[in-house]
Formats: sequence, structure tokens, C-alpha cells
Amino acid sequence: MVLRPLAGIRVVDLTVERGEFCGRILSDLGADVIRVEPPGGSPSRTMAPIDADHSLFWTFRNCGKRSVVVDLSNDAECSSLHELIHASDVVIDSAEPGTHVDSGLDAEELSANNPHLIAASITAYGRTGPWAGRDVPNAVVDATGGMAFKAGTHEGGPILPPGNIADDTASFTTAFGILCALWQRNNTGVGQVIDASANECVAQITDWSLSNWSRSADAGEPPPEQRAGPGVVYTIIPCADGFVRLIVLSPRQWHAIRSWLGEPDYLQDPELDTFIGRLMIADAVLNPLYSELFSSMTMAEVSEQAQARGIVCTPFLKPGDVLANPHFESRNTFDHVKISDGRTMKLPSGWFEIDGERCGPVGRPPHVGEHTEEVFASLRCGTGTESRDLEFAETARQWVRSQAAEPQGKALPLRGLRVMDFGHGGVGVECGRMFGEYGADVVKIESRSYVDFIRSVLGGEMSPSFASSNRSKRSLGVNAKTERGLELLLRMVRDADVVIENNSTGTMEDMGLGYGEMSAENPDVVMVSSQLMGSRGLWADWFGYGPNTQVTGGLAHLWNYENHPEPAGNQVIHPDHFAGRVCAVAAMAQLLGQQLLSGRQSQRGTGGAHVEVCQVEQAVSAIGDLLAKESLVPGSVRPRGNHSDHGSPWGLYPCEGDDRWVAICVRNDREWQALVEVMGSPAWAASPELAEEQERRAGEAAVDEKISEWTRTMPNGEVVDVCLAAGVPAGVMHTAGSQSTDAHLEARGYLHHMYQPPIGDMIFEGAAFHASAMDAPDIFPAPGLGEHTREIASEWLGLDDAEIESLISRGVLEIDLAAGD
Repeated sequence: MVLRPLAGIRVVDLTVERGEFCGRILSDLGADVIRVEPPGGSPSRTMAPIDADHSLFWTFRNCGKRSVVVDLSNDAECSSLHELIHASDVVIDSAEPGTHVDSGLDAEELSANNPHLIAASITAYGRTGPWAGRDVPNAVVDATGGMAFKAGTHEGGPILPPGNIADDTASFTTAFGILCALWQRNNTGVGQVIDASANECVAQITDWSLSNWSRSADAGEPPPEQRAGPGVVYTIIPCADGFVRLIVLSPRQWHAIRSWLGEPDYLQDPELDTFIGRLMIADAVLNPLYSELFSSMTMAEVSEQAQARGIVCTPFLKPGDVLANPHFESRNTFDHVKISDGRTMKLPSGWFEIDGERCGPVGRPPHVGEHTEEVFASLRCGTGTESRDLEFAETARQWVRSQAAEPQGKALPLRGLRVMDFGHGGVGVECGRMFGEYGADVVKIESRSYVDFIRSVLGGEMSPSFASSNRSKRSLGVNAKTERGLELLLRMVRDADVVIENNSTGTMEDMGLGYGEMSAENPDVVMVSSQLMGSRGLWADWFGYGPNTQVTGGLAHLWNYENHPEPAGNQVIHPDHFAGRVCAVAAMAQLLGQQLLSGRQSQRGTGGAHVEVCQVEQAVSAIGDLLAKESLVPGSVRPRGNHSDHGSPWGLYPCEGDDRWVAICVRNDREWQALVEVMGSPAWAASPELAEEQERRAGEAAVDEKISEWTRTMPNGEVVDVCLAAGVPAGVMHTAGSQSTDAHLEARGYLHHMYQPPIGDMIFEGAAFHASAMDAPDIFPAPGLGEHTREIASEWLGLDDAEIESLISRGVLEIDLAAGD
């Protein structure tokens, strides 16, 4: 087994519910993660989904960790915990500010007492700002972060996403922040506090909503923000045994499906070669034709035939379909886990692969306090188990301390790193953006012979979506299809630290730019690849977009109204932006592993690695615990609409005004009684029959309607204020438009106003975490295509002016046409 990159890093995990995934991610990457629980175990051990009194929520988020029990009211045990923290590298906590008053466990206090420590605080809204300290579950953050408003229909109302998208995103974003802080510490010897806001983490992945809305508003044309199911781009078409997602964007795709339809005369109008032209007849003509064509075929048959013709199409799978899918079986997407009663549970086997090996769980989830004695004994004796390689861990920490220098103020942690970004769309480019914002020199490699479709989606060479994901980068225009262009790119690799790509399977290899060629030029380069269905497996050659993975991973089926026979649909490209963060975490972990182990290469082999992130598996992992439940109890996992097993009542409720909604999530009977009082104790709510959650759940529809009658009488902000004042979790449902004036986002510095050449003023998404030793992210406008070609060719490639101009004239290098010659 290859040594995982974070071997030697020790993490103390204090989280409860929010952020538990962060420790799991670091554990999968090789860190020794020690979960601290109170006597009797963590509250998350009882969280839904439940199977036979066992929490699958806990199982999925705590595989591979060790568990120690600490009674914080016991001075001796509390002291032992602080000794453990002092001997560790990272602490992760999810307590809201002010919770750790007497225990000394607040992030700032831990950092002050342990200067080497990375203290990561993951809260709903961050440690600062008007909303700091709000104790709300992830569903409320889905609403305030801008994710919920995009799903469902205008008539049916918005739908909260299934699973735990808010927490998953916050966990991966915080993991990236932790890895950046560890990288920075290795150069300074000094730790810091990471202040992560789940709300801002979610807002960052809402499909460029803020950037597009703000650009349109600045142009005097603020777009209507109304739900329309799947919309006109990501169509859902019925077939013999279900539905498929069909996306026809390019003329080539249109010509392919027109041929499949038999080339009817009435579809030969050249205007239909344009997306807008097809849009005008989509509902009346095209979608009925597609439905008729697919009516006798299964989902798999339609998708396989479409993909063979070069058409983007994927099957709309239910949870049971996902678990039995032959492509996932061929990829070993799921671990088959035998449980005590003889049944087999299927758990997603991890988010990434390194050099062809899955970096999934390193062990089962721990029993309560299973490792208490061994962990604290190792501190007292200076010894530990070979399996955890504590000697190696201490060697790594001593190396870090040896690098200590005098603190030099805040800085961007990734200064000096060089990144080649071959990404397009929304996955690879988001990975590159994260590196660029934290100081790396990220060069977008592009050409007009194969332009990023998001760059050209509006007809020119810049769009708000492209600007959002490609700010903080430089652009090199180079035609890799020419012999000289390929030669120049391979020369660039020699000085690159990271290469990012999310092209279709085999594209980089076909160009002569696969990992084999890259590593031959630079054995230490870290290459990150992300393909729709992964680079191997039965459907490895399929291509598509984020919404295609959402349907095939089972997420879209569950993101629906309760008891609704047809998919409600959404206009969310998730998990594209999320997958970009997974790529960034894996790449950063690999770089950190190189740095920590630079003196121990004999234990590691070459310094570089090929990291792979399968996009559809990110959709699968988003509902991983729900799929585990389905594998144990077939047919048990179905769309719940806005209802949840985490509490009742729970959902989105209409308020005064047009399409204004509020999230209210009652987690227990105490919060229900508080809500009853807030509503004025009406007779229906004060009934003893609703005092317990089980009874409320039995009558959810009626309870929802009564609550809606109350919320409709007030603006959503007022509903939130009175609920929070009474201790009832609540939050407004934000759209991009309402986010643009949100006082909390403004106070946190999230709303980044900037002019983007050549299209105009926009609001860009700001930081999702603040860090006490890092400068604010370096956000500057996205480049024009080839805007920096001359300077990169000179600085990075060492070409003289005459050769650069010759290569431009021959079409090997390309420059920004808008900037002139």
C-alpha cells in the first residue's frame, strides 16, 4: 500500500455534525484523526439515517478515525486533552463562538497556547459578522447560502437538497484551508486560526449565480430569479423505464441527434444550429420528438446509443439503481461491508485516487472511547502503535519546528507554486481558481482551436461564469495540436508543481500530454485529472456536464417533491464546483506530503503523483449515508421534498411578498414548543397530539400548511428574527439578488465588487474562510484568451522576443485579440 500523503499529521476532531466530514477527508489522506467524544459518545451517533439503532450518518463520517472519551468537567481529563492537542498539528471544531467558555478549547485560545497549531473552526456563519453564533442545521444554510432556491418549480415551491451538501462543501473547503495553513507553517513554523463559514462555502458553489446576476443588474437587466424545473438546457426526457438527462448544446451535438431523428425536412433550418433557435421550439416540437424516439428504449439503451453518437445523455437513476449499476461496480465505487447481523452494507469508497489506488477509509468507525487508553498512554510514554507510525509523525513535527522562522506578518501561503490549468467548464477551473487566490501562479492553458465553452457561451470571449471561475489566473494561448506547441507545453511542465485537467477520458494522452509524458519531464509534478465517469470503468468514455452526474449518481432523484411521480428538476450544475474543491484538496495534500517527506524519499518513491477525481462519484458521496441505508433496507430511501428525518416540522415556508421563503427546522420537542409560542400558541399547535416529534411527523402536511398560514403574514426576515430570538433555527431563502445586499456577507467581506474587462462591473464570490496568518485571497479579473502569452513565453519558457513573435505569426502561440497587437 502506498504511503498516503498526510502520514505524520495528527488531527484532533472536536466536531459534532458540522465538519465531521473534514476529519474523515484528512484521515482518508493519511492523517491520524483522533475523535474526541463525551462520556456516552457523540450526539451524532444518534443522527439519521438510522439502521437498527445504528447511525449511518456517524458511520459514513467517522470511518478511519480513532475515538477517545474526555469528560470536560473532569480537570484531569481536560488537562490530558490539552496535552494531546499540544502534541498535534490540527484541531477541528464546530462549536459556535462562545461555546467553549471554561474549557480553553476556543480556537483563538488554543492558537495562543499552541503557536504551532492549526485551529480550524467550522461554523454556520463564521466567527464574525451579524449572523455569527446562529445555531442552525445544514438545511438552513442550504437556504441562506443560495442553493435551495434553484430547485423545483415556481408553482411547487423550492426544494431543499437531499444529503448534507452544506456540510460536505464546508468540510472540503476547510480541509483546503487547513492544508494551505500546514504548507505555510512548514515555511514559518507558525500555526493559525481558520474561520470557515458554511454559509459562504455553499454560496461559492451556487453555479456562478451571484456573478451572472450582478453583471445583468449592472447592465440594467436584472434577470428574473424563478424556478423552472430542469430548465431549457438540462432537459429531462421520459423513456421506457424512467428518464434520461439530455443536453444538446453544440451544433455537432444537434446534428447528431437530428440524424438519430431521421433528418426530417422541418428540422433543417440553419437557425436551429443555434441554441437560441432550438430553444424557441423546444417545448412544442423537440422535446416531444425526443420522448417519442426514446419511448421504447430503456434508460441505459438511450444513454449508450446517445453517447455512441456524440450526444450528451445519462440515465436518471434511483438509489437502488445506483447501488446495482454495472459502471459503479466496475470502478469499485462502493465498499461492501459485512455487518454484525450478516447483511452487507455498501458505502462509497472515497473521493479520490492517487496513482491508481483509492484513498478511501483506512478503517471502520470507532467504538466509543475505543482508543482512549492507547492514545493517552502514547503521550505519557512517548510510544505508540506501529500502525499509526507515531515515530514518523514526531519526526515530521520536529522537521516542521526546525523550519521555524520569525513571524513576518500575513502572507498568501501558496506563493511560489506554479500551476498549469488545462481545465474547462466548472471542475478543473475551480481547482485552479483556489490555487490562484491563495498565491500560486496559475496559468490557464487555452486555444481558440479548443476554446473553453464557458468562456464563449455568450458569443464573445468572456462571460460572467468564466470570469468567476478563472479570476486570479494568467492566460497562455497555445495550440497544442502543433508540434511546437506541444513541445512548449512539455517544457513548461519541467517547472510546474501542479497540472490540472478535466478533459474527456483519453484527451490528454491523445495530445501527448498524459501523466506519463508529464512525469517524464518532471518526476515531481502533481497532475490532477477529473473525468465525468472516471478514467476507467464501463462508461469511462462517456462525456457530459455536472447535471449529468447529478442524475446518474442518484442525487437528482431524491431532490424532488415527496410522492411526485416525475422529476421536479433543478438548474444546479452541482457537483461541478464541489468536485473542483475535491481536486484542490487532493492536489494540496500531495504537495504537502512531498514537502514533509522531502528527506525520506526512499519511503515514498517519486515525489509526483497522478490524482484522479471521478465527478459522478462526488454526486454519489453527497448521499452516501442514504445509499448505505438503501443497501440495507431496499426501497427505504425515497424523495422527501423538504421534510427530513432530522426533525419535524422542517422545510421552506412562504412569506409575505413574491416568492419569498424562509427555512424553519425544528430539531426537537423543545424547539417545537418555542415555535408554538412564537406563533402565539394557536390551538392547533398547542394540541398535546403534536407535542412529540413522532406525532408531528405523522401529520407533516397539515402542520406545514398551518405554519405557512403564519409565515405568509410577515416578511421572511421578520420570521427569522422572531424564530431565532426564541431559539428556533431559521434563515431566509436567499437568491443571488438578495445575497448581493446581504449585510452579513458584506460584513464578512464576501461580496467582492470588481470591473471585469471587457464586459463590465460584477460582484465576485469572496472567501469562504478567513485565516489569521493569511492575506485575503488575491482576486483579480479573469484574463482574456492569450492575454499573458508574451510574458509567460518570456518568463517561464525563456523565449526571446523574435521567437515569440514568430510563433504568434505561425499560430503556435495566441494572444488576446481584444487587447490589440
